[in-house]
This record gives sequence, structure tokens and C-alpha cells, in this order.
Amino acid sequence: MSEERTSEPTARAALPRTVVALGVVRFESKNLERRWFADVYHFMMGISWAVLLGLFFLVYIATNGLFAGLYLFGDGGIEHARSGSFADAFWFSVQTFATIGYGGMAPATPYAHVLVTLEAFIGMMSIALGTGIVFAKFSRPRALIKFSKKMVVHVRNGRRVLEFRLANQRRSSLSDTGMKLNLVYDEVTSEGLPMRRSLPLELERAHMPLMALAWNVIHVLDERSPLHGLTSETAAQRMVGIIAMLSAHDETMAETVRARQFYQPQDLAFDCRFVDMISRGENDVIVIDHGLLDELSPLGALSSPAELPVATSQDG
Repeated sequence: MSEERTSEPTARAALPRTVVALGVVRFESKNLERRWFADVYHFMMGISWAVLLGLFFLVYIATNGLFAGLYLFGDGGIEHARSGSFADAFWFSVQTFATIGYGGMAPATPYAHVLVTLEAFIGMMSIALGTGIVFAKFSRPRALIKFSKKMVVHVRNGRRVLEFRLANQRRSSLSDTGMKLNLVYDEVTSEGLPMRRSLPLELERAHMPLMALAWNVIHVLDERSPLHGLTSETAAQRMVGIIAMLSAHDETMAETVRARQFYQPQDLAFDCRFVDMISRGENDVIVIDHGLLDELSPLGALSSPAELPVATSQDG
């Protein structure tokens, strides 16, 4: 993606591209020479927990199966094991790999002792590496932020705006919270070359000292905006999507956390507003209903009798 900026994106070019992994969109890289096994740590940090644990289990079973076959190759190498029994050799391998050593079976030949030494070393290294990967993946800081599924375009304080909102799904607060919004679009150069470009979208407020409730992020569609005059008819022609990127300091973990969302043209809703998430409960307690994060209502409709406004960038 080029860093070059223009004052106004041109009509979207029909680019042959794979479908976009920003937020909910996915992309595919072809002819990439660097394979996953050349960067195993990054690969394991990127896959899901289910895939990681499943991979560990398969490697564990395969390794013990391999050593069981090697034990059987040296007939009579395991004391108190049945001759030619793969099951006994496999269970002995499991005990050796995990350095358990119940004492029921033991190596009986120099060949078996060599295998036990090798397997015990591999087992200790595997446990150490596996523990490190699991801890690194478990302790990796990440924001638990939920973005609204839609962006709305409507008139606010006499100005047409583009708006979406987000909420912290943890009970703790986020401090020094910042938001960046970028328009992604395609254009064709004067030489006829298709280019994918990005433009920053100025926000009404891009920084919040403390975020405890929700945050309505607003971009004004005035003459300075690359999306000035945006309508439902021109959205697909003028944009590939909009990337929202949040960074904040999590006070509980004392770490910087980040979250992002990718909005496509079909995620825009015109001439409607978000339903109020915030209301006043008993004893003047302010209540935020996360179940209303994606709820929309027509302009002018009052969705809540409470005298509190929709959560804005001024709300903490």
C-alpha cells in the first residue's frame, strides 16, 4: 500500500485481487517464498488455540509412535515388555518422553539405552519449548474491544458525519486511548496502472484520556474530507473500505493493547443513528448496555426515555 496521498480518491479500479485479514476481511498471499517452518515461532503465535493444542497433540503422538517403532526394531530392548507388542513399546515411550519412569518397564540393551537417552532429551526440550510458546501466547496483551458492525452516515449538529462506535468488553478502564481512521481506495495512474492507496480521515476527537464506557468515533464529511458528498450510490465506487485502529494502555496488565476493524462499503448505513447504550439506573448509577452496540434507529426516533445522550467521544 503506497503512502502517497492525494486530495481526492478517484473512481475505484477493478483490481484482480484476493479477498481481504483486516477485521473480518481476509487476504491471501501467493508465491511467497518464506514458508511457515522457516518462522515456527511466528506461525505458532498466529494460529488459534485449538489449532496449536491440536498440533502439539499430533506431534506428541507421532513422536511416541516413532520411538515405539524404534524400540521394536531392537527386539528384547525393553524389560518386562511383551515381545513384538507395539502397545507396550508405545506406553514405554510415553513414560520416557515425559520422564515419568514408573519402573514397570526399563531399557534392557545398549541400543534401548541410547534411544532412552535421545528420547528423554527430546522430551525435555519439547516441554521447555512448548511451555515457552504457551506462556507467550497466553500472556500476549490484546484489547477486548467490540466495534459496531455498521458505520452510520447522518446529520449531527447540522453537519453530515460518518460515525461508528466501540465498547470495552472488560470491566477495567483504558487510558491514553487513541483512534486512527484510514480510507482505503483504488485508483488508476495516468499511465493506466492500478494502485491501492490510503488516506487518513480526520476525527472530531482522536484521543480520549480515559475510556470506561463507550466511544462514538465521528468523522465530519465536510469539504476537507475525502468522502465529502458520500452517498449510498457512490460508496462502492469511491472506497475499498475503512480501517479503524485503536491503541490504548490497559491499566490492569500495564501494557499497550491494540484492536482494529475493517469496514466495507456494504457496512455503511445511511440516515439512521445508533440507539442509546447508556441510561441512568437506580441510585443515579450510569448503566451501559453492550447488547445495544449494533442497534440502529431512524433519524428522529427516540430509542430511550433517558435524558442521557448517546455515548460520545467526550464520554469516559
